[in-house]
Amino acid sequence: MHAERTQQSLQAVLTREVDCAERLRMCLDAERAALIKRDMPALEQTIGEKLQYTHELEKLEQQREQLVASLGFGSDAESLKRCFKSLPQADTLMRLWRQVLANIDACRNGNLTNGSILEAGRRHVEQALLILRGQPGSPSLYSPNGDSPANLGQRELGKV
Repeated sequence: MHAERTQQSLQAVLTREVDCAERLRMCLDAERAALIKRDMPALEQTIGEKLQYTHELEKLEQQREQLVASLGFGSDAESLKRCFKSLPQADTLMRLWRQVLANIDACRNGNLTNGSILEAGRRHVEQALLILRGQPGSPSLYSPNGDSPANLGQRELGKV
């Protein structure tokens, strides 16, 4: 009876993880659109939603790990597969788990893309500031600690 209740709970948690990761992916798509359009109000909203979904996913992951541990399995990928296969609804659980992984991977890719957009924008702003200061349009590649410094504050803007 314990395993049956745990399986039902596990299936519910996995279903919620699939849904939450899908909402996070859609949020990242909206964030990308806001970044491209430079829509700051929309960007602020998506950042808040992104944090909410990330926290929710973390809680769901903890719940899943507790349920799996109550059945005597670890939380690594192989242990999860063994756990799911030990239960009567193994196919359903494995299908949900594959969907969780696919959604999380899509979120990771979306987040990387959005980070690239932000980085490109940062580089453009940095180059514009250098030009306004009368410095060469391309900054030095790296500082001694590995950063690409903006060299802000070395010269007043608009001063010739």
